Amino acid sequence: MYWEEIRRSNHFEQYHKGTLAWSDIVRLIYTIKNKRKKGDKIEIEDDKFYILCELKENILYVINVKRK
Repeated sequence: MYWEEIRRSNHFEQYHKGTLAWSDIVRLIYTIKNKRKKGDKIEIEDDKFYILCELKENILYVINVKRK
């Protein structure tokens, strides 16, 4: 999986903005090795966090961030 840029989606801005600092989310996306592609969505998770993203035109949009 390859992307040139990471952005916040509108859904993330409305509902999940305060869950975790943006810098921590970006760090987790690059450090977590467990990434699964399901259709046009990408699930990234470890034992503490779940991140749902969508890849469009080499831009990774963060949709949802949850603590487990």
